Amino acid sequence: MSSVAPSRDLVRLYDRLAPNYDKLHRRWLRHAGGEAQVALEAAVRAIARPDTNLLDAGCGTGSFTRALIAEGMSPSSVTILDPSSVMLALCADIPVRTLQGRLEALPFNAQEFDIVTCAWALETAPDMKAALAELCRVVRLGGVICLAFCAETPADGLLSWLMREAILWRGTGQFLSREQVMETIRRSGEFEVRSIPARGPVAALIARRIL
Repeated sequence: MSSVAPSRDLVRLYDRLAPNYDKLHRRWLRHAGGEAQVALEAAVRAIARPDTNLLDAGCGTGSFTRALIAEGMSPSSVTILDPSSVMLALCADIPVRTLQGRLEALPFNAQEFDIVTCAWALETAPDMKAALAELCRVVRLGGVICLAFCAETPADGLLSWLMREAILWRGTGQFLSREQVMETIRRSGEFEVRSIPARGPVAALIARRIL
């Protein structure tokens, strides 16, 4: 499943990283994860409508949610969730429903959301399969899950390799098998899953609920 499994609860680590997270994350996107992030954002923007009921699971500092609201999405239709209370404190300016919680135990009803986004959070979950089961559970019929995560892929350049090694050194996540993530979602029998091409040690997926 992963090249390195989390050795400890990452919530405290992300609490400490929160004040500098955006700077570190921009560096990651610039050198390794940018194509996957662009793919995820493009998918959401193509599907979403102003009243779309959207969950940003593992929202971090809320940068994507802020962008969606600035582009016209109604704040009343958006929910953000993160396990880190410090990260959520940095989202206090966003006028949306905000909850603290883990991907493996989402505090929502079944089939509650039209779109679920989860960017750079799945790889921090101690139990990837449980997290995916929960993300699938809360998506409505015809709705979609949009994922971006660190993935086990051959390094395609020195900077990409260095960024991968930096994540492993910091212990901020694991590198997942894209194929295993896709198969875990398909195994439910309820989703069509498509991979979006992206360079670097990353993956971007869209899964639509069909049953």
